[in-house]
Parts: sequence; structure tokens; C-alpha cells
Amino acid sequence: MSKTKISVLVDDENLHRLNDVVKQVKDVGMDVDRVLESSGVVTGSVDPNKLKILKQVKGVSSIEEEREFQIAPPGSEVQ
Repeated sequence: MSKTKISVLVDDENLHRLNDVVKQVKDVGMDVDRVLESSGVVTGSVDPNKLKILKQVKGVSSIEEEREFQIAPPGSEVQ
């Protein structure tokens, strides 16, 4: 199964323990690409079956799945 790209937002109360939250989401199975310390956002990918478990990690405020879209190439009839 392919992994879903996600952004995890760490709540304000747990920003001081951001490294712990990152370790916990990795332990759940998230492949972390970037940690944006100033905003408390962690980006990466995870097996979609583990999203519920990720939401239960202490300090995780929300999880947003990356949206994909495609734009018609230049010169195509629909633009």
C-alpha cells in the first residue's frame, strides 16, 4: 500500500516538547521529511491505516492529508 503525504500540527501547549512528538510519530510509522520548529509543523508520509493512531499522539493537534490535483497542459482544449 502506498503512503499518504501528511502535515502534522503540534499544539501550542506541546511546542516545547516538539522533539518528543516527532519521535512518537516516527514510532507510529511516519516517515518524517521536515520539521518546521517555528510553526510546529511536521511533514512526511504514513500508511493510511495508521492515521487514527497518529491523531492520538499527545501533542498532535491536527493532521492534514496532502491534496493532489492536475492541471491540463498548455494548448489543451480544457483549461
